[in-house]
Amino acid sequence: MFANLTQDTRRLREIKSKPYPFYVLESLLFENGYQAVVMHRIAHWFRRRGIPLFGPLVARVSLLLTGVDIAPEAVIGPGLRIAHGVGLVIGNKARLGARATLLHQVTIGAPSTRRITEMPQLGDDVFVAAGARLIGGITIGDRVFIGANTVLTRDVPSDAKVATAAEPRIDVRTPTAES
Repeated sequence: MFANLTQDTRRLREIKSKPYPFYVLESLLFENGYQAVVMHRIAHWFRRRGIPLFGPLVARVSLLLTGVDIAPEAVIGPGLRIAHGVGLVIGNKARLGARATLLHQVTIGAPSTRRITEMPQLGDDVFVAAGARLIGGITIGDRVFIGANTVLTRDVPSDAKVATAAEPRIDVRTPTAES
């Protein structure tokens, strides 16, 4: 738990411009994504040691305080960064690699309640943009970029970029003499 928290704090150093004690204190007090990661590490620690109730209790308090729902059984590598994490959901058996970045309203979960054990596995250095849905027992490779509002139900190889195919249509009408 403490090794991963150390890695999470080192990742903060990459993006913060303030000196050491201040960026950690500021993140613990005001960034819901960092708060959710710290509370998940605590919940996961209780869960791994088989201490009943405390893992789910810490996860529920984290959800109420931060708006980020991370199941205590989820395995999250070091350096996870959650930016604007409100509405983010990570399911029970999901696995995230090191240095993943998740934006708001990302869902990493099962395809249905009957297939709850089928959860995504993410590699290292994966970036998941806002509103993306990763559903089912899929594997996402290393260094993958997943675009906003993308729904993934198939495996993605390493070093790939995935985005929705549909471009928004813009209807531009030329004014006529009648109008």
